[in-house]
Amino acid sequence: MGRAVAAAVAVGLLTACGSGGDDGSAGNEGSGGSSSSPGASSKPSVKAPEGFDTSKGWSASLDWLPEERDARVASLPPVEAVPRAGVVALLQRKDEGYVVEARDAATGTLRWSSAVWQPPAPVDGEGQVSPPRLLVVDQDGREYVTLWAYGEDQADSDEAASGNRVSPVDPSGESASDDTESGTISLAFYLADSSGKDVAPARTIAIPADVGNARVEVGDGGNGVVVAWVPPSSVDRSSASIDISANRVQTYEEDQVELPPVCVNEGWENCIGGTVAGLSPDGPLMSLVIGGFGVAGSWLSRDAVPPGVNPHKADKAGRVLEIIGDHVVSTWPSFKGSDVTAMHDLKSGKLEMSAPCNVKAGPEYTPVRTAASPNGRYVVKGALAFDFERDQAYCLDDESAGIRLLSVGDDGVAHGYRQSPGASGYDPVSFSLETGEIQDLPEDTEVPFLMLQDVGGFVLPADGPGRQLVFHPRR
Repeated sequence: MGRAVAAAVAVGLLTACGSGGDDGSAGNEGSGGSSSSPGASSKPSVKAPEGFDTSKGWSASLDWLPEERDARVASLPPVEAVPRAGVVALLQRKDEGYVVEARDAATGTLRWSSAVWQPPAPVDGEGQVSPPRLLVVDQDGREYVTLWAYGEDQADSDEAASGNRVSPVDPSGESASDDTESGTISLAFYLADSSGKDVAPARTIAIPADVGNARVEVGDGGNGVVVAWVPPSSVDRSSASIDISANRVQTYEEDQVELPPVCVNEGWENCIGGTVAGLSPDGPLMSLVIGGFGVAGSWLSRDAVPPGVNPHKADKAGRVLEIIGDHVVSTWPSFKGSDVTAMHDLKSGKLEMSAPCNVKAGPEYTPVRTAASPNGRYVVKGALAFDFERDQAYCLDDESAGIRLLSVGDDGVAHGYRQSPGASGYDPVSFSLETGEIQDLPEDTEVPFLMLQDVGGFVLPADGPGRQLVFHPRR
């Protein structure tokens, strides 16, 4: 039975097919099919929501992933949707390294696979090599599938041969001196519309960085890639931006960052710098150490403060969480209760929507992730859901039964889990951003963690190592 959501805030395939083979042809139909591909496999049975056709679809396995500690809800696998290219990118193990498989979202057919990529060794020389992270980014209208990892400062022979290994430059344009740095953030960028096997990266970039105890963050900047190490490293370098097309890295040190006028004109002693959080058409989006954010010479967050935030502290209040599409996701402390999450236009800084909400409400073992619909109209983040066409935000953070949403389709239907008092601790739900209604789904229903235009991706919990991925078309 559906129920209307009271907390709404307004501001302002698949054709029938089986597994895809490595030769580029589709495999056998149905759950009894098999495939010669190690990445694609026969389709298991999934209890999917009503809007998916489980008689059609394809599947793939990631056998190298470790066993889940808690298999009630499977953790998010290294799989990403590439909307315009119409592919699903998966990370596979091969020959002690890693390979990107890009499979057609509608058929599972292998469009392309990368050459083996070896992540850098651990800086301390001990322990196991951490798997690289998978990221899809956009620059100048082209989609890239990105692999990145942090580790020992060690040049890859392929990088050296290709001439694509890039040393960063400081804002003055001079090459940065990296004599004291022992680590490297290594990245490989693959064109999403590639084809064939053993595809080489369009770019390989290495950023020297003595991260120390910092946490490395690599994300979509809106038009390129942003990198940050938090807290800033021992050499005062706090962030970098990557222009993939120009094969250029720009690093930013705290005393060299071009600060917004709120710092320069008012002479705040504590306004010592910040990090690059995004890449707007008018320059880098700076997130200041003291709080607040903006683009130098263009816009400042203090001019677009969401309702419910103390205006006397607005200069120092907001901070950037991430960039998704053309939107800046920010968080602000509220007068009362939950923090305010807001959406700003990346180019103008205009406040698009906001809502006070406990984003982390819902089952604690379900990930809080930000996901957009393939057409970009809808975005979900934990207990929040945004509709950009109608300028409407929904908060689903009921204290006793909060919801965490994982994905949303072009039809405005999102899926996730609700906190429940039962033995399992969670219940599958769907939420319509068109009607504002939550629909409880039958017990044991699997919800999609990934949405493409006409396809939903499901990940199945496993009793042992590995994950099984299943993709079904929308009805």
